[in-house]
Amino acid sequence: MNNSVVASSVESARRLFADSEAARTLCEELAADRRTARVVTVSGPGGTGKSTLLALLSSITDDAVFVDDAHELGEAEMTRLARLAGDRDTTLVVAHRPWPVVAGLNSLPLTQHPVLLEPLSRAATAHRIAEHVRTSPPHALVDDVWRRTGGIPSLVIPVAEALRDGDRVPADVMDEVHRMAGRVPAPALRVLAAVALGCPPGLLTAVLGVPSPEAAVECARATGLLTADGTLVELAREAVLDRLPVAQRWDVEDRLALTRPARRGPVGDAVRAGGVPGHDLAGVLRLPVNGADGSADAVGLPVDGVSGHDPANVVRLPVAGQGPAGGVSGLGSANVVTLPVNGASGSPADAVTLDARRAEEAVLAGDLDAALALAEPALEHPDVPTRALAAAVSATALAHRGMAAESAALYQWPEPSASAVPLLVGLGRLAEAELVTGAAVADHPTVDGAVRDLMARGVLDSVTGSPVSALSELLRAAALLGQGGRTALLPDTPAALAALVAVHLGELDIAAAVLSGANAGLGEQKRHVLLLSWISMVRGEFERAGAGLREVGPGPLADPRDELFAAAIEIGIARRLGAHAGVAEAWPRARDAVMRYPVDLYVLLPIGEIAVAAARLHADTWTAPHLEGAEELLERIGHPPLWSAPLHWYGTLAAIAADSPARAAHHASVLRKAAGCGIPLAETLAEAAHCWLRVLGGDVDPRAVEHAARGLNAAGLVWEAAQLAGEAAIRTPDRRTMTALLTCARSLRERTKEPAPGGKPDAGLSRREVEVAELLLAGMTHREIGEKLFISAKTVEHHVARIRRRIGAGNRADLLAQLKVCLAARNDDQLSRR
Repeated sequence: MNNSVVASSVESARRLFADSEAARTLCEELAADRRTARVVTVSGPGGTGKSTLLALLSSITDDAVFVDDAHELGEAEMTRLARLAGDRDTTLVVAHRPWPVVAGLNSLPLTQHPVLLEPLSRAATAHRIAEHVRTSPPHALVDDVWRRTGGIPSLVIPVAEALRDGDRVPADVMDEVHRMAGRVPAPALRVLAAVALGCPPGLLTAVLGVPSPEAAVECARATGLLTADGTLVELAREAVLDRLPVAQRWDVEDRLALTRPARRGPVGDAVRAGGVPGHDLAGVLRLPVNGADGSADAVGLPVDGVSGHDPANVVRLPVAGQGPAGGVSGLGSANVVTLPVNGASGSPADAVTLDARRAEEAVLAGDLDAALALAEPALEHPDVPTRALAAAVSATALAHRGMAAESAALYQWPEPSASAVPLLVGLGRLAEAELVTGAAVADHPTVDGAVRDLMARGVLDSVTGSPVSALSELLRAAALLGQGGRTALLPDTPAALAALVAVHLGELDIAAAVLSGANAGLGEQKRHVLLLSWISMVRGEFERAGAGLREVGPGPLADPRDELFAAAIEIGIARRLGAHAGVAEAWPRARDAVMRYPVDLYVLLPIGEIAVAAARLHADTWTAPHLEGAEELLERIGHPPLWSAPLHWYGTLAAIAADSPARAAHHASVLRKAAGCGIPLAETLAEAAHCWLRVLGGDVDPRAVEHAARGLNAAGLVWEAAQLAGEAAIRTPDRRTMTALLTCARSLRERTKEPAPGGKPDAGLSRREVEVAELLLAGMTHREIGEKLFISAKTVEHHVARIRRRIGAGNRADLLAQLKVCLAARNDDQLSRR
């Protein structure tokens, strides 16, 4: 082991574990004497640095065995661990959390006291910040950081930096907190959620619904998110509540509401300070309290004549003007008052009816699992309204799960509903869709009924009628739904369908406007954010598109339809930035998302985007069945130009990337047929596809290329426009034409967030960089260039990266095109000097 590496690791241990003498001593002793065998355990809650310590120890010696997360080991693994510990020639370091207690760990023959790691104290937090900023931090900053992070070492410095600069906590820090919450076991998650909602320690037994919560509390403390004094790390509150299923959260809220003292308002004054003794959570109605601002601001009232129910039998109703985005209020919120339900009898029939109503709220909140579970018993209920509600709930949940056929069937049970029409059209079952539309004409004259009717006629018109009429009907449905808030159980929002039609028409501004102005419940907001991110990606606004991805949270997303769009956006951004490594890194998620969601009319865009990336990675066997399925679907409904043109555009690009001229010609020919339909985008894509094929064949007509590129740009396909001009510039032998096309590409790319090409003729390239550039233009790979110049492929990669930065190339096509101009100009200059 290199002595300088060892010394550096010991110094790092002294700095990172300044508050843990045992950790520092272990590193120093192991560095001084690596031959003596040791058996030692490292214990501490999550985030306290166990893995960091093991990494430092492993850099000090490679003659030891290190075991992390030993609390998760099974019996067989513990047996092997015990054998290793008994080997007198082996140094063994075992890291684990203090809970759950594993008997085998306590029986290991330790050679020294365990190393116990804890979250940083306030003083240690101040010291860590001072060491980082090289000055004494303000007391207020230290207090704020300590309160937000709970002293978790990995969070202290990034949070301190953000607060010191007056910024929000960075997204990567919040992602780490969400990952920590994602690893919390279910019993501990319930404890953390109860604390997040304001439950004091003395009420945990009642709120958790268990006689002895001590084990769950210890498990929660072991995660690192619950401090020693029983408070929750502030940054983790949102992450914890996001992880808890909606049904479980409601259960915790209801128990908390009926056990806490009343706190505010005229209703609260009527409730005794000790909660409501003698009553369980049966048959209560939850309504938001105006002005309530925290999870503790919920009160309960006795429910006359109601007993024997379990906490699931709770109904919540919206109050006009309340709730997120003007939609259904109170979903998942603790800011409620519990009121008696008149006439609740406690019978099983009442319980099923209440479950159906809770299922409705669960699906509107986006908790599909809870919605399906609560609705299932009600599907066989003799009461028709209850059965119909449960069927609509299940249909809505299944639509988001990608089970369109099953969802359409449930929407028509026990009577036809126009809600089934978008699903049937999406599956290509037009005849059934038209029959259902006719049968559902007598729907109730309500706002919801009008919305369903407009949506049905809109999606049908998008296939069999005028796309412009279709867009108009869907926009009217979105506006109508927005007036009354989100109460209808629909397979998709009218705003989302309107946006998809607008995108397929090339009207990106209309699509963005309807999504931005739409009201959406909690379960639909992600859908709208992702569609807005898609529009940003297409426009080349990659920073904004990435922000949308971060807003919906790290993947994979629970809703397969949302996950498909998110994965396509992620890999689409990487592809447009020319980052091959980024495309390869995003591919597993994209592949899995495609496999999880079946083909329908409304996911042709993400399927096409992923297919292009797959072709570039030579992984198109994964997406070929989906492209074929999409073509078969379009064939069944007569190849409507609105839906088919963008798919065949993606098909052309995928075929080009896969070096399949026959497939590219097939897609281009279909596009040509769609060009006479009167849809401007279809005509633009047909022209661009034809131009691409001519360019690839070496036939570069600069006027045709520029016209096609500017058409793509006008349709909002900014990156594709610049890409076409750049590729044409590479393939023309005429320098003047090349320069003109590069100028065109540069002007088109100004609207993107990529670096704009603008390098000088020689861009100040060094002699070695010129050599690399010439070989790169000759078509050599990094490895081949390295062999030619007697340098490593990694060094070649660094040279290429510097060249790209100097000349301002946005992607590989720009790089090659501009290098061709740069080197030609450089050679001309050298000749003139001679």
